[in-house]
Formats: sequence, structure tokens, C-alpha cells
Amino acid sequence: MLISYDNQNEVVFSPIKQSKSVTVCVKKNLFMKKLIIFFPFLMLSLLVFGQNRQVAITFDDLPATNASPVAMVEIIDKMVNTLHTEEIPAIGFVNEIKLYQKEKILPSRVDLLKKWLNAGLELGNHTYSHVFIDRTSIEEYKADVLKGERITRPLLKSYGKELKYFRHTQLRTGPTDVYRKALTNFLHQKNYTIAPVTIDNDEYIFAFVYMKAKEKNDEKTMAWIGEEYIRYMSEIFNFYEKLSLEFLDYELPQILLLHANDLNADYLPKLLKMMEKKGYSFISLEKALEDKAYQLPEVTSRRGLSWIQRWMLAAGQNPKSQPEVNEKVMEMFRNMR
Repeated sequence: MLISYDNQNEVVFSPIKQSKSVTVCVKKNLFMKKLIIFFPFLMLSLLVFGQNRQVAITFDDLPATNASPVAMVEIIDKMVNTLHTEEIPAIGFVNEIKLYQKEKILPSRVDLLKKWLNAGLELGNHTYSHVFIDRTSIEEYKADVLKGERITRPLLKSYGKELKYFRHTQLRTGPTDVYRKALTNFLHQKNYTIAPVTIDNDEYIFAFVYMKAKEKNDEKTMAWIGEEYIRYMSEIFNFYEKLSLEFLDYELPQILLLHANDLNADYLPKLLKMMEKKGYSFISLEKALEDKAYQLPEVTSRRGLSWIQRWMLAAGQNPKSQPEVNEKVMEMFRNMR
């Protein structure tokens, strides 16, 4: 007997002469019709899932880290072009000492911050001299914070914006409870919002060896370091995504720490693509901080840790350490210092 479908998709049974087998015939286009109906819903589900992850991108040490005057311009130009082209919101934290030469303001350096603002990006305070908190009294630290806003604050005001974010150098908030609380109170009194970091990393190691390779025009080494950097950062994202799930039971809007340097000037496009493949959309620091997790208590730590790790320590947990840098890169770093 032949089992088939008529034009109304009704089942029709027809006898088959001289046959001992039963053949089931189904219209080929029936499956395709169902697939066509289902496919948009599948794609929509994937799209929604992909948009669940969010990250705010932040850069420390503006105008640039360990860069010559010429390199500073190149770094800012490349980073601004990438962020503007891809329509990525970002904030850069400024060390105003880099805007001076022998205590005289360099208009060309201030122009680099203007380029940043002209692209619709934000600026924050990262202290004047990139202070080392363990070697600085609380009063000296406060003075450095205030000195670090002399140019940035009025510059932002000229753009109709306000200086409201502060990022601790080395992510160190204070060597003791007394110091940390005093500094936090001072920052709040000055109407600063502390800019935490959830995705910490050792990008500076890659940036240093990349810079040294670039000084030698060693394009092969530069390319290898760049690709290794992207691979490492993918591992870092995996680590902090898992840590967030383990501690918070969800992936919070992440805040990524990067630096203004040659490495990111050249590899920011690939870094952004890596994040997009992981399903990230890009949001402002202000938007990220709306998440309830950023109100959790933290602990005093002499180390610069991710805020997720700080929250875990405050809750009596012992967080794992982030992935280590490739040993070959570490060896290059040690030999080049």
C-alpha cells in the first residue's frame, strides 16, 4: 500500500500491485514549509540570546601609555577612529601629568582629549601622576586627584559634560580599611562615581612586548603577540563570565579594563569582533553601573582585583585567580624590561 498526500495534505492510501513492501511517501515541500516557518523564530532566539551579554569598555592612562609624542597622536587617532566607526561607547581615564612639559600645558596634548570628546566619547579622572597608593599618604592622594582635574573638568564643561568618574590607579583602593574608607568618602564628597572593573587582565604585559617589537620593526613578532593577546583576552572573558555566574547566578553587565597603547590601537578591531562573537553588545559605563551587583560590599585589598573577586572576598569566599599570561610572552617581558 502506498501512503501519500493529496493537494489538501490529506492522507491517501492506495494499493500497490505486485509489491510486498509498504512505502511511505511524504511531500518533500511539507518539511521545507515547516522549516521556513520555524527558521525566523530560531534566528530571533539566537539574536536575543546573543544580546544578553553587555560590556562597557574603559581605557586607562590617556592620552597614552609609555608613548612618544608622535605615538600618542597615532594611538588616539586609531582608537578614536575604531570606536567612532563601530559606534562603541567608551570612557578614557586621564593622567593630566601627560598634558604638561616642565609644568607648562601642551595644547597639542589637550587636542588629543578634544579628539576623544569630538567622537562622542567620555573622560574620567585617573589622578594627575598615576600615583602609587602604597607610597602615598591619604592627603597626598587627595591632592593628586584634585590636580588631575584642572584641565579635564573645564574641558568637559566646554562640551556640556561633567567630570563624574574616577578610576583608581592599579585598581588599588587603599592599603588599609581606614585609608580606603577615607579616600572613598573624599571621592564621594567631590561628587565622583568610582569606576570599578569586573574584567581585569594583564594586557599591559602584552602591550609592553608589543611596543618593544614595534621599536625594532619586528612585524612577525608583533603579529604573533597580537594574535596571542586576542586568544588570552578570550580566556579572560570566559573566566569572568563563569565567575559572575558562580557568584551572582547571572552574568552582570561587565566593565572591561584596557589601556591606551599601541597594542590596542592596532588590535582593538579584532578585540571588538572577539567580544561580538561571544554575544556582547556595547554599553556605557553609566548603563553598566545600573546593575544591582555594583552596590555589593567589597573588601580592602592591597592587590588590584576585579570587583567580582572583591565581592566574593567580602562574602567570605575565596575566588580563583584569573588565567596566566603565556609563558613565552612572560619570558619576553622579563627579558625586555
